[in-house]
Amino acid sequence: MTGILLLTHGQFCEGIIEGVKMFMGEAEKLECLKLCADDDVMIYRNQVADHIKKLDDGDGVLILTDLMGGSPYNVAASWLNQLSAECVTGVNLPMVLEALQAREDMPVQELAEHCIKAATDGIVNVRRHLGLS
Repeated sequence: MTGILLLTHGQFCEGIIEGVKMFMGEAEKLECLKLCADDDVMIYRNQVADHIKKLDDGDGVLILTDLMGGSPYNVAASWLNQLSAECVTGVNLPMVLEALQAREDMPVQELAEHCIKAATDGIVNVRRHLGLS
């Protein structure tokens, strides 16, 4: 089973996990690691590597980050050539829910692309979607 690691600025990743629990209950092999303003990025980098190694049981790890170009993203990117992981940025709740549901049915590379589609499909202008404009 593909492990899933959420990397975000501040409490955002913890909030996503709370949202997941509302829909699915506890999810195994789902972890988050927040980066706070006073954290040392090099220590965070080592913590990310430890989490990836812990979550990888041979199927790889899908890392979901909040912001392209931010420190969590940069840290994740720094490990992609050394550890068995894929990374997608722009994490949102539909992406995480889809990743959890589909992770046993596809390899981590395919799962990453599948999550991008799930995330973007869930972004709509509600007024237009309801035909109110």
